Amino acid sequence: MGKDPQRRDITVEFNCQFRVALGSSDFSSIMKAFIMLLPQLLEDFFQKVLVGFGEYEMGLKQKSFACRCCGNDQEFIWKTRHGKATSILTWFRWITIKQLQVQCKRCGGKLYITRTLLGMEQKKRVPEETRRKLALMGALTSYRVSEKIGNMFGWAVDKMTIWKSVQQIGAKMDFVLDGNEEPRGEADGTGVGITGIPKRGKELKVLVQYKKGGGIRVAGIDIGNYNGSWKKLFQKSIEVMKGFDRPFLLLTDGDTSILESLKGKVTILVQRCLWHIPYQAQYVLWKDGVKRKSEEWLHVVTELMEICAIRPLVDCQGTIQAMIASKQTRLEKVIAFCLEKEYTHTATYLENARGDMFTAIENRLEGKTTSRVERLFRTVNMRANVSKWSIDGALNVTKVRLAYYYNGFDA
Repeated sequence: MGKDPQRRDITVEFNCQFRVALGSSDFSSIMKAFIMLLPQLLEDFFQKVLVGFGEYEMGLKQKSFACRCCGNDQEFIWKTRHGKATSILTWFRWITIKQLQVQCKRCGGKLYITRTLLGMEQKKRVPEETRRKLALMGALTSYRVSEKIGNMFGWAVDKMTIWKSVQQIGAKMDFVLDGNEEPRGEADGTGVGITGIPKRGKELKVLVQYKKGGGIRVAGIDIGNYNGSWKKLFQKSIEVMKGFDRPFLLLTDGDTSILESLKGKVTILVQRCLWHIPYQAQYVLWKDGVKRKSEEWLHVVTELMEICAIRPLVDCQGTIQAMIASKQTRLEKVIAFCLEKEYTHTATYLENARGDMFTAIENRLEGKTTSRVERLFRTVNMRANVSKWSIDGALNVTKVRLAYYYNGFDA
């Protein structure tokens, strides 16, 4: 429960005395004894604090709670300070506390106020703060390892509770472009292993945005079919894109379905990721039956690496135009070479890519023309490659993980 600035702090006097039998004074024995003691200590402390704040609330003219029957928020009497037991999952372990119950003086309705004092929803057993900590644990490592780490430090929480926390916290997370950051971003996808589908059965689609102070933030996450619609990923950010004072520059690997999802809705500039071009060229060369590291293979790949190498800090417009013209001429020669050798897949790929290869530098836009999302995907794969997932399971654990690494989420 957040602190009310109009209320004063109250002092709760807490004295405890326990009898503990130990067979040794070594470190391990003392720690094990304390872990056994911790639940009782926590329960007594929670009970004492809740009763103290309950007494303070009952002394106020207007309470922070109200009768569910008549809406009264002023006139109550105590029913019990140690009523029906309830379980709460703290940051350390489950505890059992006795509930505080009051009775409305107007209609006689009874009301438990324990969770109101704790700042929790009624009937919930796991506070949001605990859920967030468990969710972050489950996103940073496997559920089984999370459970083991918790148990090592006396946090007796099972892996299913950790899994459930990841699902609940991840499902609440939303990602959208920020109008105060750069009008520039990247869209890309990577395969994710889904239960019941061979290999990497679905594609994790990510939209990231460049931050003014450097780095990137996640602006959209979704899981769907390969080369499928990107509409769901972009739809929340369309209005933000329209609000920038210049067209949004989108760096992609060339997936045409990305652009189809934005067609007719917003004006954007498209920049092909120059890292992807020689990388994906190796795949289309394979489709054309070109032997890897052969003379022809080396010629195409090395030429593309040279064409896609952009010298930074070029500011002279004349130099920019001459450099682009030289690279375009060189690219045309590579395409002609592929057509002559009947490398049809490679030629088609390069013909489709050439129109958007130099958008950023032509418009004298600062920033890289190679994708930063590849590093992000390595972060994803460190968790996603552990096993196969349900679609929601993979999406939620990725949301929490990326929110922590890129969007400032911290439990």
